Amino acid sequence: MDNISHSARFFRGRRDDLWYLERLPPSARAALCDAAFDWAAGWVYSQWRRGRPGFKTGPDIAVRIAEADAKQIRRDRKRVWGIE
Repeated sequence: MDNISHSARFFRGRRDDLWYLERLPPSARAALCDAAFDWAAGWVYSQWRRGRPGFKTGPDIAVRIAEADAKQIRRDRKRVWGIE
């Protein structure tokens, strides 16, 4: 998973992001809403709907989002301030 604002890859769905967010499990919705970055709910929804590993349950998705946030924060700190 990569930060949509810093990447050329993005999810282009047929519906608004809120439509996908409303269909995710409650814990996944909470994780996306509380995330430090604005992750695309449509991409997460498609992974969850397909049953991909790490996206099978709401708590799994919450863990993946937390890991992606931590990874992006480390990248930004290194890029902006040179902090490892």
